[in-house]
Amino acid sequence: MTSWRNSVAGATALAVKDSRVALLGGYGPHHDRLSVGTLDSEDLSITDEYRIVLPNGRPLPKHTQMIGRGPDLHVLSDNDWYRLCLEDIPQATP
Repeated sequence: MTSWRNSVAGATALAVKDSRVALLGGYGPHHDRLSVGTLDSEDLSITDEYRIVLPNGRPLPKHTQMIGRGPDLHVLSDNDWYRLCLEDIPQATP
């Protein structure tokens, strides 16, 4: 078992591809936060943060379910199911 430290509190979904990681969710007003970063041997270094909204630009409802599987994040809101692939999230440029 391996663990990594990070500064993201309350994430409810995790997507991973190679050393790139996305954490979705957080406490209170951060329920729609998407934190993206890279893993090294000990830590997750956050390189970007976003707010996830519905395709029409409206905020996520508070009771939206978020699930991570491999490189994909799944967002279930009412009767709608959205998928966001980690590969579709722009990488930070050094």
